[in-house]
Amino acid sequence: MLYLTGVQQGFHFMIKTILVPTDFSENAHYAARYACKLAVKRSLHIELFHCYTTKSTVFNEEDDDSSVLKADILIVEWKEKLLEEFPSLQIKTTCVAGLLTEVVPPMTEEGSYLFVVMGTTGAGQGKSIIWGSNASSIVSKSSVPVLAIPDGYDKFQFDNVAMLTNFKPEELETLTDYILYIGNIPRLDLIHVYKDLSNQHQVEDLLKSWSFNIREIDGIDSVQTICRPIDEQSSALDTVPEVVQHIIAEKNYDIILVTKTRKSFFERLFRPSVSKQIALHLDRPTFFDNN
Repeated sequence: MLYLTGVQQGFHFMIKTILVPTDFSENAHYAARYACKLAVKRSLHIELFHCYTTKSTVFNEEDDDSSVLKADILIVEWKEKLLEEFPSLQIKTTCVAGLLTEVVPPMTEEGSYLFVVMGTTGAGQGKSIIWGSNASSIVSKSSVPVLAIPDGYDKFQFDNVAMLTNFKPEELETLTDYILYIGNIPRLDLIHVYKDLSNQHQVEDLLKSWSFNIREIDGIDSVQTICRPIDEQSSALDTVPEVVQHIIAEKNYDIILVTKTRKSFFERLFRPSVSKQIALHLDRPTFFDNN
């Protein structure tokens, strides 16, 4: 079995806070509630974090102190509302000046946070759920893992987990990080999509062999493999991202794991296809590993 190193275990016990950026939107609220449930499950703390915007820097006219900004009031209201539902939590609030995408990444380098949980923009009017939003920038720059929660997602379950694989050592690190921060994995699907049909048996054997490495990680109960080619005869399945999206929808995973080396692939996955003018959307939590 592969166990957590002493450094990883010490890191886990020393740092206890989840950073939760918020803009006080509905989708940010879904992410905050998800983070709180996770904090209760893992005995962690929460820091609600806001970077002032044009809307949130107006003075609060109802407050006697004219220097109090709207965001300062809202974030305390959010904290109180969350504590009503999660009374055992320790929740800190912080409001600062600056752009979220510029302020948060340096904060993740300070060693104060285990990971970031944040909401993503909606998928309406052809917009991507993750990419094109603040979340995409923070995912690409953060020094700690980022758990992105789709707008409106209210499910809290971790039984059915998926990870795309290209047989890279970083995947072992991602799984170890996920188990360290989130918890054990009852069932893991390793997904590999390939283009060259002539290599089918070779790829299947490689995936089977690689899965033995994954099974050696302590904290994973069951490992299954999914190996599928693109279908050039199907306009809906003739690219790797489309096949991946089809598998994710078909299997209804609780959470998707993305390694550092696969983030660029996921960026392409969520962009509209130039030729088909379609947008593929991921509608479940995604754990982007950045360690």
